[in-house]
Amino acid sequence: MTMNNTHRPRRAGIGSLILLAIVACGSGSTGTLEVQLSGEEASQVGFPVGEGEGLIAFTDGWRIAFDRVLVSVSEIHVRASDGDDALVMADPVVVDLHLGEPIAWRFENVPSRRWDRVSYQFAPATSASRGVGDISADDVQAMAAGGHSFWIEGTATRGEESVAFSWQFDASIENTGCINGMDETDGLVVRESGVSGVQLTVHFDHLFFDSYAHDDPQLRFDPIAAVAGDDGVVTLEELASQSIVDMRDAEGAPILIDGAPLTYDPGDLDIPTTDLRAYMIGALSTTGHFNGEGHCDYELR
Repeated sequence: MTMNNTHRPRRAGIGSLILLAIVACGSGSTGTLEVQLSGEEASQVGFPVGEGEGLIAFTDGWRIAFDRVLVSVSEIHVRASDGDDALVMADPVVVDLHLGEPIAWRFENVPSRRWDRVSYQFAPATSASRGVGDISADDVQAMAAGGHSFWIEGTATRGEESVAFSWQFDASIENTGCINGMDETDGLVVRESGVSGVQLTVHFDHLFFDSYAHDDPQLRFDPIAAVAGDDGVVTLEELASQSIVDMRDAEGAPILIDGAPLTYDPGDLDIPTTDLRAYMIGALSTTGHFNGEGHCDYELR
């Protein structure tokens, strides 16, 4: 199912440079295109993050610190609506966005023009995937061995309560028709004889939204904490035991908000069942953005 990715504003981050030179075919004037990967400040410091009107925090009082935010990007395409193709040759990469915002690719000799059809894909890592940034070789190997596209783990705390989580996703997600978050235009512009930088931005707060049916969702962790097993680590399998239409606490009682049972509204999310695992996988498909707040259309496979 193809959907449009919506989200409220926040500021994108800028990170360190790790460069790979790849030649793209073209004629006439050319420039260089650098593609950065970012999970913004949140992937590094957790939640809450920001301040004032830009504060992103859990409405039920939890705080999150991430230990791993591993993401596999298999490809990026830079094309134009007139049929032209920049022919950038991107190899698959894996990054730990908890550790920074590296440059994944540097494409040289890209024809200078507006490229208004930009797309990229999250997909399971393979043995051909290259680690970028400060990610460990062991984490790259673990992503490939498990066939994971995302590996997100950390710890949530609230007062004396502490709940760990470890989620490995194998979803493939196409992000197409990307809008530039810097100026609301289609795609990107490669400048002549210069370096043009763009960012593939991942918004991890989407995983915790309680609704995809309105513009002001709340972040919640109570339904996640409620299904933690004896080891205190919430897995995706355990999330499948929580129903988004009948949320229960750890004792089996309904989770109430202002006296009413808590439910999640998936809106247009493409989910096959009404459990929290399916809901989170659907939410994962909305995380990909372009240059900060730029939206893409996405398709979960």
